[in-house]
Order: sequence, then structure tokens, then C-alpha cells
Amino acid sequence: MKTVQPASRRETLPGSRFRVPFCLFLFCLAGWFPLRAADPGASASTVSRSGQFVIHGTPGVSSSAVVGSPSRINPVGQGANVVLRPDLLAVTAERVRKAVLNQLGLPEGPGAKVHLNLRRRRSVEGQLQISPAAFSSGWIYRVDLPDEIEWNRLVRVLVEVTLLDVANRGNSSGVNAMPPLWLSEGIDCLLYHELGRDLVPEAETLLNRSARRRDPLIPLRAALGGREPEGFGTLTQVDLDQLNDPQHFALYRVNTGLLMAAMLQDEAGRQHAREFLRQLPMHFNWQTAFLRSSDGRFETLLDVEKWWAVAVVSLLGRDPTQQWPRDRVITELRSILTETAEVRESTNSPAGRRSMTLGEIVRTWEYTAQKDVLLRKATQLRRLAVHAPTDLVPLLAACFQTLDGYLTARSGAGVDPIARSEIESRGRILAKTTSRKLDELDRQIAARP
Repeated sequence: MKTVQPASRRETLPGSRFRVPFCLFLFCLAGWFPLRAADPGASASTVSRSGQFVIHGTPGVSSSAVVGSPSRINPVGQGANVVLRPDLLAVTAERVRKAVLNQLGLPEGPGAKVHLNLRRRRSVEGQLQISPAAFSSGWIYRVDLPDEIEWNRLVRVLVEVTLLDVANRGNSSGVNAMPPLWLSEGIDCLLYHELGRDLVPEAETLLNRSARRRDPLIPLRAALGGREPEGFGTLTQVDLDQLNDPQHFALYRVNTGLLMAAMLQDEAGRQHAREFLRQLPMHFNWQTAFLRSSDGRFETLLDVEKWWAVAVVSLLGRDPTQQWPRDRVITELRSILTETAEVRESTNSPAGRRSMTLGEIVRTWEYTAQKDVLLRKATQLRRLAVHAPTDLVPLLAACFQTLDGYLTARSGAGVDPIARSEIESRGRILAKTTSRKLDELDRQIAARP
């Protein structure tokens, strides 16, 4: 099973970047793309309020064809599909664009032209495609849409084209950089749960819009169904079989929604997201752009993984449905801070199994033998913290930080060009200090009722 960057489910062209053929450029100069719809009988264009979106309708999708009498007005959101009308599609595009920019903390400035071409449904098959073209004045995008479409699918492609526009502003390389799937799906998931059908006006419907926005974390927590969120590495590397499985993809969207909720919850995170999108065209892969745009917050992807582990506790720790009883958490914690291992009391004595505390393991074992055990225990602590009552979270965090700090320090002990004897001396000092901290945490846990 091949592991790939998750781009297969995108409503875009395949691949992580676009290249513009020379012949396509000539057609653009000739006025064929994308200013004129392919259908010779296309109706006049409709331009959105900001002027960014240009909608090209077809004879089968006109304003007069769908306007009804007041007696036929229905509540909005009665079906999964919406019939697209040029003037209402222009409103939808502007609403989605504004919602995405709000998530990123960006003002509503001018953007690249986006041409939305309405086609009869049977003529638009398979995944929707976003077609970019580079000009001296910037990028232009074209999207062919069926005249009837699932509303959430429409919103998804508008989210993607907005993120493409943000990422490629000022990009004159001729290669259109694509934001990673976890980012676009995460933002789309947040908008789905926060704004939903409010984003998509429909003909002959009455919309009761609430002035109070919904909290997207409530349905996202519920959708986890007691499962633990995926790690950052798992979310950013996913194979095609998983993406093509509807159940797995739905869970993937929930996880990316939580990830973006954590990232965009404060101005520092939004600034990172904005700078990340700006730097995407400058780097061959998104990982490099993500680290370099963090302003020193993340030196490696392991740092991102650690941040996500703490963020998960913050996001889910306030959810009562995720919490376990106190006695169960204490029992699990005591189990995590011990390890059953084969031990020889002397060189010639037979090996026997007994329980050892982590402090004892750090003091007596070689680091190469400790490392795998401590990494496993740190992961278990992170997962347990999600289910801990609020008053126990600081204790679990102290245990996790003690192990994580020790592992980080030991793994970096050999970076400087120093003598092996000094490296070993530093390791012994770290082990002694850490074992004392672990012993003290054991005493605190034993004193808990």
C-alpha cells in the first residue's frame, strides 16, 4: 500500500503543483480561457460584489427559470443538493471567501479572478477541477460546476480555490502551489459545523439565520465517538485506500477540523497559518514551509507533534463525554509509571520478572534500553490526559514533561563535538535528576485517594 501526500480526495487537479502549458497560454491571449464559457449558448456573466468571482450561466440555469411565487417558499436546507443560479452562486462564493479569510485573520482585499462556469449536470462528471492560468498580472482560476450539486461539495471547492488564491498571491514562478489537504479539509470542516447551510442561499427558500454562531468543537468532539485524535504525522501522511473509504475520510475530516481549531484559536497560530501559505510557493514541500514559517516555534516536525499532543488535551479536556472516573485514571497512571521486566539479581542468577518504577529504570538501565520504554510511556501519558478530570491534568502533564524533557535532552546530548566521556557524564547527571523527579511524582500519585 503506497503512502502519499493526501491530495487524491481534492476537488482539484491531481498533484501538488500546477504547470501551465504554453498552448494554454496562447488560448488565454486569444480570449478563449477563461473569460468565455465553452458552451456557445452561455448566458451573460454575473459578477460578484467584490468583482473576484465571475459566474457564467447556461441556458438551462437562468434567473428567470427558477424564480417562483411567494407561496412556494420553503425552509432552507431540506435536501443535500442545491440548484445553482448565477446570482445566488455569486453570493455563496463571497460568503465562503469571507469565512475563510476570517478564519485566517485576513482582510477582505482584492483577489485573483475566479471564473465559475455552470454546466448541465450530466456534462460534469467525476471530481471537480480547479484550473489555474498564470498571467503577468497574476493568477486566474476556472472551475466547471454542475447546475445541481451537493451544497457541502460546492463549499469545499470554494474553500480550496480561496486558499489557492491566498497561497499564490505574488507567486510569479508559473507553478501554482497547492495547500496540503489537512489544511483545506480542516478549514472546510470548521465552516461546515460553524456556518453550515448559511453559506449557501437557495431560490424559493426562507432562511432563518442565527446571530449566534455554533461552536464547531461540540460536534467534532461528538464525532470522535470516544476515539483519540490522530497524531500530526498520521494526519499529514495518509494513503489512497484510506481516503477512498467514506467512513475513514469522515473521521479524517473530524481530526483535521480539530487540528485547525487548535492552530487558529489565537493570533500567533493565525499568523503562522498566513505565513505558511505565503511561503508555500518558495519551497519544494509543505513541511519545510510549515517549519520555517513558525517563527522559531517549531524546529522539527517532532516539535509539532508535541504541540499537537498538548493541544488535544486542551481541546478535549473540557468535554465531559471524554472524561473517565478518577479512580480509573489514577489506576492507569500508576500502571504507566511502572514496567514489568526480566531482571537478574546477579550475573549468574536466573532472570525473574518483577515490576520496576520508571525512576529505577532511568537509574539502572543503559539509555539505549530505556529509550523505547520511555517513548511508549510518554505516548500513553499523552493519551490518558485526554480522559483525565481537570484537577488531574497538571499531574499527568508533569509526568509527560519529565519524560519528554529527559528524552529530548538525551537525544541531543551527542550533537556538540565533545569528548565521549563528557557525553556519558552529562547522561548520568540527566538520569539522576530525572529519576529523582519520577520518584517524587510516584509519591504524589501514591498519596492520591
